[in-house]
Amino acid sequence: MPQVVTVSATTAAYAMEATKPPQRVPRGTLVEEQLQVFAERAAKGDDFRLRAILTVVQPPALSLHFLTAGQTKHEQATLKEALAAYLGSTS
Repeated sequence: MPQVVTVSATTAAYAMEATKPPQRVPRGTLVEEQLQVFAERAAKGDDFRLRAILTVVQPPALSLHFLTAGQTKHEQATLKEALAAYLGSTS
């Protein structure tokens, strides 16, 4: 005779946590780490090409660009303004 075992949803979720795949590291983190390695290597060595690359792409500037890229405000026009602009352009 089969035995039926019941488990709460919380217990089942806790048990399934171990079977989840590990979280992937965000791509931005990998890029920042590589830029930091390049910066350290350029500071220690005499490779002028590497120094030139790092003067163009500096780690803080790059991360600041990605942080502020989506923060531009796009003003919305009212219906009256849109109709006036449309009617003014067609006449």
